[in-house]
Amino acid sequence: MPVFWQKVVDWIGRQLSWLRPKAQMVVMPVFDAIERTEALPADHLISKFDYLNESGRQAAQQVRDQMGQMFARYPAEHADEMRRRLRSRDDTLHQSAFFELPLHELLIRQGFTIEEVEPVLANGRAPDFLVASPQGDRFYLEATLASGQPAATAGAERRMREALQAIDDVQSPGFFLSLHPRGTPDRPVAVARLRRDIQRFVDALDHATVIADLAAGRPWPTFEREEHGALFRIEAVPKGRLGGGNLRAIGVRMMAPMQVQPQDAIKSAVLGKAGRYGDPDLPFVIAVNSLEDYARADDAEDALFGSHAVGINAAGEDRWIRNPDGVWHTATGPGYSRVSAVLSTERVYPWSLGQRRARLIYNPWARRPLPDVPLGLDIVRIVDNVFQRQDGQPLGEILGLPEDWPTDD
Repeated sequence: MPVFWQKVVDWIGRQLSWLRPKAQMVVMPVFDAIERTEALPADHLISKFDYLNESGRQAAQQVRDQMGQMFARYPAEHADEMRRRLRSRDDTLHQSAFFELPLHELLIRQGFTIEEVEPVLANGRAPDFLVASPQGDRFYLEATLASGQPAATAGAERRMREALQAIDDVQSPGFFLSLHPRGTPDRPVAVARLRRDIQRFVDALDHATVIADLAAGRPWPTFEREEHGALFRIEAVPKGRLGGGNLRAIGVRMMAPMQVQPQDAIKSAVLGKAGRYGDPDLPFVIAVNSLEDYARADDAEDALFGSHAVGINAAGEDRWIRNPDGVWHTATGPGYSRVSAVLSTERVYPWSLGQRRARLIYNPWARRPLPDVPLGLDIVRIVDNVFQRQDGQPLGEILGLPEDWPTDD
C-alpha cells in the first residue's frame, strides 16, 4: 500500500478507536476472600491490616465493606499501588494510605473532581492530588500523619510489643495481671524467659490465699523484671471466680506519666510538607491526621498560629496572646505562605470514620489564597485579627455513616 493511503487508513483508525471495546483494568480487592471466625481483640503483635483482614467480628466486616466501597471509587490506574500500601504490615504505611481514601471519598462526594493523582510539579515532586472544586477552583492536596513518634523509637516500640505479647500469653485462669511498665527496651527482650518466669510466678499463687491476704491488708503479689532499660512490674489481681474473665493474661495496663503536646507533632508534620514541593503554581493544602491520643481540634490552631500565652501591658492588664512559634506566625513575620490552608483532623482510622470531624484552616497570609471551597467541613479563618469558626458536617455524616458505626453483635 502506498505511504499516503497507509497514513489515511491509520488516521481513520485513530478516529474510530473509541468504537472498539477497551480492555478492562482488573483491580484486586483490598481484603482476602477467606473464612473468618476470630472474634477476639487484636493481640500486641498483629499489624492493623492483618487484624482487619482476618477478624470475624461484625464491626470488622462493616469496616471492610466501607473501605472496599471507597477503594472501588479510587482511580483505577493508581489502585494497585494504593492496595499494596493498604495491605502493608508496616502500620505507618497502612495508616498513611488509608487516610488518603476518606479524603478522596470526601472530595468526590462533595462534587470535586480529582484531575490527577500525584501530579508532578516543577521541582519533580508530586503531591497526592490535583483537585478542582465544583466552581472550577483548582488546588493541590497533600496528606500526612502527625504521629508524634520519632522514627528512632519504632524499634523500641516493636520490642515492647513483643514483651507485652509474651506477658499476655501467660496462662492465668485465676488472676488478671495488672501491668505497670516503665521505659522502653533498647535491645530485644528475652521474651521466652520473661514469659516462663511470669508463668512460674502465677503458678505459685493460690487463689484463696491471695484473697485472704488482701482482705487482711497485705499487698498484691508482685513480679518485677528490669531488662535493657524497661521495667515490667506486674501485680496479680484475683478474678471473681477461677477460670473467669477473658482469655488473655493482661487485665490492666497502666501508662507511664507523659507530657502531651500534640501541637508539636502537627507542626512538625506540616513543616515536613510545607517546603517539599517548591513554590506550587496553585493553592496548596496540607491534610493532617493527628494520631496522638489526646489531640484536640484546637491543637492544629496552636501549631499553625502559635501557642497560647498571657500578655501583660504597661498598665498591668493581661490578655491572651499567641507566641510567635507557629508555622504561619513566626518571630520574623508570616511564614510558609506557600501553604494556603490546612485540613486537620484527629485519629481517623478505618474503625473511627463515624465519630470524626475535620476542619479547613485558612492561611490569612497565603501567597496563593485558597478560595471558598464547599467541602462541608468546619471552617477556621482569621478576619480582622479575630478567629472565626463555622461549624460544618461531621466527616462520618458526609460519608453516609451513623455516629455509632461500626457496630458489633
